[in-house]
Amino acid sequence: MSRRTKILLFEEYCNISEGTQSDIKKYIKKNSKELERLADDDEWDTIYQLLYTEFDVDPDSKKGKELKQTFDFIF
Repeated sequence: MSRRTKILLFEEYCNISEGTQSDIKKYIKKNSKELERLADDDEWDTIYQLLYTEFDVDPDSKKGKELKQTFDFIF
């Protein structure tokens, strides 16, 4: 990933509400063992599906894309 891409992702992350960031941090903390196990097994589709289910969002929606991007940045 290029430096420019990382900067753009960081800027988009900063624009996402503090509440969403906080909720995702809590979710990661609560589910850290399972998320780490799935990540170690390269089960990213499962990780994202669990995330969308937990937050009750459609993966293709703007909220779903924001959620995934924020999760990727934090996790």
